[in-house]
Amino acid sequence: MPLKLVSGMMKASGNETLLIMERDVGGDEIVLVTKEALLDIADPPLCNECRLQEYVSVFSDIASHKFDGKELTSDGRVAVTSTDVSAWKAHRPDAA
Repeated sequence: MPLKLVSGMMKASGNETLLIMERDVGGDEIVLVTKEALLDIADPPLCNECRLQEYVSVFSDIASHKFDGKELTSDGRVAVTSTDVSAWKAHRPDAA
């Protein structure tokens, strides 16, 4: 059951991002997008609200895939990391 993006926001610290994603049944899922994931998604490396909004659909797709695959952190949450971003880059259709 895929997650659907509701909202995305930078934490006040500016070090990571939270995505609010809706489950088909049972409420919302809070997804963490790490600072490193934001920095690694594109060049030049940026960790800001603009970069988040530019790639929010990519982050939400990665999060939904991880949720469906039960790739959760030890506390049962979904986290999008730089490793996930590297895998996305390697498998996207326009990858050289």
